[in-house]
Amino acid sequence: MSEKKIKLAGVGRFQVMALLQAARYYVIHKDHVKAKSFGLNRAIFYAWAKHYGPRRKLPSTTKIEEALRKLKAQKEKSKCPEGYVEVLGECIETSKSGYFMIGGVEQKPSDYDREVMRRIAKVISPKDAWEKAVEYVKQFPKEVLMDPQKFYRLVYEPVRDTFISKILEGEIPLPKNIAYGNERKKDLGKKKNITLIDFFT
Repeated sequence: MSEKKIKLAGVGRFQVMALLQAARYYVIHKDHVKAKSFGLNRAIFYAWAKHYGPRRKLPSTTKIEEALRKLKAQKEKSKCPEGYVEVLGECIETSKSGYFMIGGVEQKPSDYDREVMRRIAKVISPKDAWEKAVEYVKQFPKEVLMDPQKFYRLVYEPVRDTFISKILEGEIPLPKNIAYGNERKKDLGKKKNITLIDFFT
């Protein structure tokens, strides 16, 4: 099946991000249920950041600037802002039931099945897609999987438009640029906890 037909079936970067993020969580924590919540949560987060982050302009008022300064100071004192926990190098809001949240809304496993796997099922068996995703993610060292920036650049980005078509052809993509380049080593070596404030400062 061509990549164009895959997109017409409603399977795009959002579903690939959610699938690979869920596989990432599963490979590290061996919890399939929470992996679904994490995968959908991160897919929503990055879709939001891509859509709003670079373009949204906050009004330059004293009140907002003061609030941002306080948030930044709080972030420097602790790993994550109040109400958030660190998961795989990122600060994420969690619900009382243990699922991950964005904007106070839980991302439940059933939401992941509906938004991700039901669409993937139009082009490939969800079971096959999951197994291939886990197999692909397992090729990367833990250092890459624990770091959100490395995961995005080295695991997700190279296959975001081709992952489904490749596994439909019976292939598991191979890791690219695992050694990083000398020019990236310094930046990739720095661990950073990402929160929404990073997109506005």
